[in-house]
Amino acid sequence: MNEIDLDAGVEKALDALLADRLTLLSGAGLSMAAPSSLPSAAALAWQAKQKYDATYGADRAPLPESIDDQAEFFFQRGELATGYLRTYIDRDAFSAEPNSGHFATADLLLTGAITTAVSTNVDTLIETAGNMLFGQIGAGVARDQVAGLAPNVSPLLKIHGCWSDPAGTVWAASQVITDPIKTRIEECGAWLANRFLDRDIVIVGYWTDWDYLNQLLEVSLGAVSPSRVIVIDPCETESFEAKAPALFELGQRASQEFCHVRCSGDLFLDKLRVNFSRTFVRRVLHAGVATYTAHTGAAPDAAWLNPSSTDAEVLWRIRRDLEGRNPNEPAKTRMPPDEPLLGMTLLQLQAQGAIADGMYWNLNGERVRVLRTANRPLHEVEAAFARETAPVIAPEYVIAVGAETLPLPTNIARGGGAASIVRGTSGHWLSRADAVEELGL
Repeated sequence: MNEIDLDAGVEKALDALLADRLTLLSGAGLSMAAPSSLPSAAALAWQAKQKYDATYGADRAPLPESIDDQAEFFFQRGELATGYLRTYIDRDAFSAEPNSGHFATADLLLTGAITTAVSTNVDTLIETAGNMLFGQIGAGVARDQVAGLAPNVSPLLKIHGCWSDPAGTVWAASQVITDPIKTRIEECGAWLANRFLDRDIVIVGYWTDWDYLNQLLEVSLGAVSPSRVIVIDPCETESFEAKAPALFELGQRASQEFCHVRCSGDLFLDKLRVNFSRTFVRRVLHAGVATYTAHTGAAPDAAWLNPSSTDAEVLWRIRRDLEGRNPNEPAKTRMPPDEPLLGMTLLQLQAQGAIADGMYWNLNGERVRVLRTANRPLHEVEAAFARETAPVIAPEYVIAVGAETLPLPTNIARGGGAASIVRGTSGHWLSRADAVEELGL
């Protein structure tokens, strides 16, 4: 197991992503990062013990201190779901705001950039982040649920269960060897052996105090044979084998490489998302180079071919526009459309002096938004975006690349008289041909 720096780790993960071979294994540590800040196992166990001991006092033996032993105690009494989880674990303990790692995971799943993800977290923060990105994560707790998803949906297997169904979650070691959990985990393990075969696995969030998960992972990952394993955690590399023996054994089985990046999982995933987005936008720009050069007789400035933003949300919004997504649609693709006129439009804006301004371009003090709207009437595009949540700062111009300006009946055009495109308050809508003339592209 060799230690590498953040940039090298992200580079390896990005290469796997672009080769359609990136997978993710996520543990409780991911949800403990701010602003999510979910409680540790020790914190939950302490709260449960305080409540139990205060209830029974000296009439009963005190509740064990570790969450493993507490859960085992109630499981053996047949009261894990009806007693421990209902009474001693706060119902709202796993509710919080998603952090950057959750948003990155959700975005990369929705686009298919991560082919398969496995989480031992019971929280729904990845799913919540997906909803906030306008998408539905394909999550399930059993093999049949994730295997039955559509081929173009990247699955999220919640092998520990989900807090939406507390009775089905795994807390005690004996659950792993007792049906129905035993059979469920074995079936998931067989499914994972196929999904992770010769794939690159990024592991985040396992250097926490949720030690009892090691037994579950040993069963579910025992037959997995990956190509590369990249462990993300700020812990000492030397502590990995003792802290997570099942994951260490998984890394030892990697046919190509087993490496460790010493940083937090949310930081790594956010940077991977940013680099993925920048690669996406860069490809759109490069797709317009040949057409721009043939049209102008000169190659574009090399500086125009690299996106300047390093903000994950800004880049996500740009990707949605370049994909041609309607309002309330997520970014959905790993690869951009090969449309030279889309890239050429971005290059022409920069040739006129436009500079990046968030998700827009600032051209002579006015903001310009560029949308991919292939083979659509311009007035229909504008009508669709009239229902979009208004941005804090609206652009003065929206260039709908691929849309066509059609003559409209006078009863549709504002003010009657000659046919025209209805102008809303969200900017002046232009087809590419209109933009070339009006903006001097």
